[in-house]
Amino acid sequence: MLNRTKKTFHSSILKQDYEYYVLTADEVTEEAYLLYVQDGKDYLELGEIGNAFQILMEKQPEIARKLVFVLVHPGNSMDRWNAYHHEGKDFNAYITFMTEEFLPEVELVIGRKIVRRGLLGDSLAANISLHIARMNPETWTHLLLQSAAVSPKDIVMVEQLKQVQWRVYQTVGKYEDEYVSLITNENLYILTRNRELHEMLVKKGARIVYSEQEEKHEWSFWKLDLVDALEFFLFTS
Repeated sequence: MLNRTKKTFHSSILKQDYEYYVLTADEVTEEAYLLYVQDGKDYLELGEIGNAFQILMEKQPEIARKLVFVLVHPGNSMDRWNAYHHEGKDFNAYITFMTEEFLPEVELVIGRKIVRRGLLGDSLAANISLHIARMNPETWTHLLLQSAAVSPKDIVMVEQLKQVQWRVYQTVGKYEDEYVSLITNENLYILTRNRELHEMLVKKGARIVYSEQEEKHEWSFWKLDLVDALEFFLFTS
C-alpha cells in the first residue's frame, strides 16, 4: 500500500500558495531516497506515478520503500510557464522559493536521513529542475529529465557550471523537433536541444543514461518511461 498526502505551502517570496503531495510506502524506513517532482499533479493523474511506484514496490520492496516523492504543482498553464521558463516573470523567484523556502521546510518535516536527492520533470518541468539543481549542484545526486524543453540560453547555463557529480536519466522522443509551444507558438526543437544538452552534461562530468525513443512530446511517452526513470534513481549510485 502507498500513502498519499495532499498539502499546501505558502511562499512568502512569491506570495502565493502551492499545492503539493507526498507519496510514500506504508512502512517508514530510516533512510530516504527523496525525489522532488515538478508538474506534480500531472505526474499523479496523467503519468500515474503511483502505479509506477507500486510496480517498483512489487519488484524491489526493500529498496523501493525508501522512496519519498514530493510532487509540487505550479498552478495553471500560465503559472507554469511563468515559473518554469527562463523568460517567465516568476522564473528566478520560483527557483529561490524552491531552494530557500520549500526544500528546507519539507525535509525538516520528513525527518529522515536523505541519502539520495533527485529532481524529476517533463518538458519545461525538466528545465526548471535543471535550474534548481544548478543553484546548489552538490546537494543533488540525480536528475531525471523527460523531454526537457531547454533553449540555447539554458544550455549556456549548464556550460557555466563547474564539474558536477550528477547521475542523469535523460530521454527524448525522435519526433519532438516537431513540437510547437502552446504558449508562445514557437518550435522548441526539443530533440535537437536534448542532444546538445546531453553533450554539455557529459562535458561537465555527469554520468548519463541517454535514450531517444520513437515517441512524440506527450504524456503517454513519459508515463511509459517512468518505471525505467525511477529504477535509475533507485539503483544508480
